Amino acid sequence: MGVNLEELARRAVRGREELFAADFAARRAEIAEVIASRRIAVVGAAGSIGRYVVELMASFQPKELMCVDVSENGIVELTRRLRNRFHAQELNIGFWPLDFGSPAFLALLSEKQPEVILNFAAYKHVRSEKDAYSLAQMLSANLLHNRRLIVWLRERAAALGTPLERFFAISTDKAASPVSLMGASKRLMEELIFAFGESQPAPYRAVTSTRFANVLYSDGSLPASFLTRLAQEQPLAGPTDVERYFITPDEAAHLCLLAAFHPTSGELLVPRMRKEHVMNFQQIAEATLGAFGLKPRWYTQGEEAFARLESDRAKGYWPCLFAPSDTSGEKDVEEFVEAGEALADEQPYAEVEVISAKPRLSADELARELAGLDALLADASRLRETTKSALVELISRLVPTFKHLERGKSLDMKL
Repeated sequence: MGVNLEELARRAVRGREELFAADFAARRAEIAEVIASRRIAVVGAAGSIGRYVVELMASFQPKELMCVDVSENGIVELTRRLRNRFHAQELNIGFWPLDFGSPAFLALLSEKQPEVILNFAAYKHVRSEKDAYSLAQMLSANLLHNRRLIVWLRERAAALGTPLERFFAISTDKAASPVSLMGASKRLMEELIFAFGESQPAPYRAVTSTRFANVLYSDGSLPASFLTRLAQEQPLAGPTDVERYFITPDEAAHLCLLAAFHPTSGELLVPRMRKEHVMNFQQIAEATLGAFGLKPRWYTQGEEAFARLESDRAKGYWPCLFAPSDTSGEKDVEEFVEAGEALADEQPYAEVEVISAKPRLSADELARELAGLDALLADASRLRETTKSALVELISRLVPTFKHLERGKSLDMKL
């Protein structure tokens, strides 16, 4: 039997009252009505957040739901998940294993003509900035594919005389005062989508985004690795000095739908997280082990942790190798709003703040700047001569609040 990640996440947050539940309940009927009457394309539909959002939207009987993800295995599992859960209902849902930066995806959009696009596709890990090659892929997925899609949407709007009704792209808390290239790429993505929302002809009538906390047990995350390490009979590992805000998968889905169908264009939603919501990875490790009837035993040396695994397990313990963080791009403090950003005049939510997005550059300026980056990353010979520091300098010029934290070590060097 598989692990129920939502139940495990609820256990990890110590059974607190569900965040965003009241806000979502207040807008549930309105959101459900929009979903039921629209053709909606979801990019990154099989990812950690996308699949929970898709499942929630499916419960509202959408007019048509297009699920797209670059992961073939992920889209297969999403198909099974939805067909099994909604087996007694007639749902108009399609599934495609496509890269949203590809001509095939644009051809699909041209054929299906969705009225709403929700984009959850992203490279979300700080570890992706270890070298120029990894960064090229991250910048393409987080930024340049969005540029290509939005330019296409603007051309489509000009040709048809009708812009897309609504565009939503997910961001991250790490986009606020970024210290990693991952965070900076998402901050620049925010600039991109909101700047084009103000351009003429506009590619869409409404554009929104959200930054939010870490989603417990999301794919590739450290808490998710705890489950993998248990299954593979390995010590758990993590930092002793990193504290983060965490939300459950269901909370993430509710926040994303609040943001995706937020009534005012040009605004960005962030959670009102409180100090009591801060957790460290040792607390999550302890909660994870507790779900399996185990207790942590803490180690600082890898050799000792591996050597003691059998004896610890025999006594109901599990070795946990935790040490201070020393890798590049990891923030000391998590934040959702950076200096200079202003709250919107209207604040309709109890547990969500609304920020007015004010792009620094125009759509045309951004398009020109990113066209140069696109040309660089598409040229193998030029990319081979490009360094990580050169990409940091280039992105810093476009994101003035980006202060890269370089420690000379990536997460790939850690256990």
